[in-house]
Amino acid sequence: MRALIGVLLVGCGGCFSYVRLDPSAPAPKRSTDVVARLVAPTDFPAGQVTVHGVIEVAGLLAYGDGDSLVIAARHVSAADGDSYAGYGGLITILRPNVATLEAKRASAWKTGIALGTGGAMFIAGMLGVRQLLGSGSGGGGKPPPLP
Repeated sequence: MRALIGVLLVGCGGCFSYVRLDPSAPAPKRSTDVVARLVAPTDFPAGQVTVHGVIEVAGLLAYGDGDSLVIAARHVSAADGDSYAGYGGLITILRPNVATLEAKRASAWKTGIALGTGGAMFIAGMLGVRQLLGSGSGGGGKPPPLP
């Protein structure tokens, strides 16, 4: 049962993908999971430290307007390839510094495949249990004749 739950969680995790948004368009709604890639490496605080040369910030959009985006950072990535935990710290990025902006969205076809696979696994499991236990009721009918 635990294996089935693990497979379903991994499968449903694949139901999401990031969709590229126009950086100059109005900001997505608050609490949207976003990834912002920057035009040039910039220094930002991440928790108690300052990360130098940040090129990507991922997290939940706390606020967005025509001038800037404020992201509650889940992680930040530096130009040297290192990735750091953002600890939910608020990072303000000016709109001209955003090269690309992506938002996490549910993928309809991936969700359909995951649901179809999960349903097939459930039915196969139920048929296997039925076959293991037997399909007859085990009782009823006339008793055998006496000798």
